[in-house]
Amino acid sequence: MNIKQLLVSITGMSVLLLGLITSTQAATIKSVDGVAQYPENYRGTPVRAALEDPFLSPSNSALILIDYQPHILMGVKNVDHQELINNTIGLIKSAVHFKLPIIFSHVGVGFNGSQPFLEELTKWAPDAIIIDRTNVNAWEEPEFVAAVEATGRKKLIMGGLWTDVCLAYPAIEASQNGYQVYVPEDTVGSITQLSHDNGMKRMMQAGVTPITWNVVLAELQRDHARKATEHQTTRIFLEHLFKMDPDKGWQ
Repeated sequence: MNIKQLLVSITGMSVLLLGLITSTQAATIKSVDGVAQYPENYRGTPVRAALEDPFLSPSNSALILIDYQPHILMGVKNVDHQELINNTIGLIKSAVHFKLPIIFSHVGVGFNGSQPFLEELTKWAPDAIIIDRTNVNAWEEPEFVAAVEATGRKKLIMGGLWTDVCLAYPAIEASQNGYQVYVPEDTVGSITQLSHDNGMKRMMQAGVTPITWNVVLAELQRDHARKATEHQTTRIFLEHLFKMDPDKGWQ
């Protein structure tokens, strides 16, 4: 094949791909008597580009959890521990399901023998990066910041214990350094309700967005027609949001 033939072939392929993309984007769905009519093999609306999507997506987000350690959890008094762990597992499963980069960070393990990150959480994300620290503020730990930067993501879903200390400090700094930070409030807690509330207010004043863990999963899925991920998304919702047996389905 000479250069001219190669260029013609590439041009033709480009036109074909452009046509496929355009036809997907141009698919118009209409409802007839309240029932939408779909083309064959419809797979939902086109996925938005990572940098153009204002919401959390599998291509623009990372999950960061800080100091979920036994001795720190022991100090959480404003929320039921079982509920907090359930919600956090639901959050982790959501991130793993959609293949988000995941960073866990605990404090004082190598330095003074503190108990590490809860195994009942880490077991759900065996490929997560785990960063050990001495700093209360994880953002002052170069290894932690390098790990965040290495994700290449600008939307950070951040949780931590306690809300007003080990979570608030790095969440505020991340926000000040150009990241969009989202805190699933039902996965975090502190010593008192007042300390938790003050931590949330402080972060919000710095631009952090409060959400709940189920919002993360809903945003990552986004479209019910994306069948490749819909089944497992439903199972996570059933088990951790509705507290139902996912094998039995909707009751």
